[in-house]
Amino acid sequence: MRRGVILLAFAGCIVASPAYANDPAAAQALFDQAQALMRDGRWSDACPKLEESQRLDPGDGTVLHLAACREHEGKIATAWALYQDALVAAKRSNNKSRARVAQERVDFLGPRLPRLRLKVAFADKKLPAFKVMRDDTAVGPALWGDAFPIDPGAHTITATADGYKKWSRAIDISASPDDTTVDVPLLDAEPNEKAGGTPSGSKRPETPREDDRGDTQRTVGIALGAIGAAGLAAGGIFGVLALSKNSDADEHCAPPDYTRCSAAGVDAGKQSETFGTVSTIAFVAGGAFALGGLALYFTAPSHTRMGIAPAIAPGSIGLVGRF
Repeated sequence: MRRGVILLAFAGCIVASPAYANDPAAAQALFDQAQALMRDGRWSDACPKLEESQRLDPGDGTVLHLAACREHEGKIATAWALYQDALVAAKRSNNKSRARVAQERVDFLGPRLPRLRLKVAFADKKLPAFKVMRDDTAVGPALWGDAFPIDPGAHTITATADGYKKWSRAIDISASPDDTTVDVPLLDAEPNEKAGGTPSGSKRPETPREDDRGDTQRTVGIALGAIGAAGLAAGGIFGVLALSKNSDADEHCAPPDYTRCSAAGVDAGKQSETFGTVSTIAFVAGGAFALGGLALYFTAPSHTRMGIAPAIAPGSIGLVGRF
């Protein structure tokens, strides 16, 4: 008996619609026809009948016969996947003989499978509705860049996106266990005659120009320089305040013995120390920001344009123009 429900759908099986599901009589007839064809070596005629039989009434034996049929047909990657499904089904039904056959074929075919690796240009991945097809089967992003099993023979790889020209390449996969790599290039924009030759749909993602990157870096440099200039200015202000409070402390103390101070002198001395600390921090931070801003500004990619940058000199802070 070939019957026995398999709960895991096999590779390549089409999901049955309610109108055709659970038709064991038709499934049995197709199975019998396929066996007769296989005895005559007519594998290409037998395999579709087995596939349809499995769709109409899934059975452990049917999927194992289908795997063998696909193997004789030369579609060893498809057969390998079907044998794995047959192995799962046989284990579920505790059919040790079928499980042994399926396991042997999985072990035999696995090391002999040819593989395909699709390398997709990074910019393509951002195109609208971009997709890659292997013949009539979509190849999802999870498979891009990794080698996966493929049946030997002729195949066509295509790539499409909204507003871009379709790209395709025909390949011939040998029956040897080798990797075949196909590079999917950046798609060309589809001309839009009504728009005067501009791409239709969404535009290709643009790479930032060198000038634009330079402008951004210079803008950041100017901003950092301005922060640094403000810090240096604050350091100077707090430095002056520290000196002023130090003078106030001297007036209410008896230098050089600063232990003899009035309350006002003690307060002025503490404020002088605080202002001095703030002044030092502001000078250090301001200098760091200013130097960083200058470095960013003057190392940015240059082009002929007008720009400004902070200039710091002893006793003065200002801006320098460049043309």
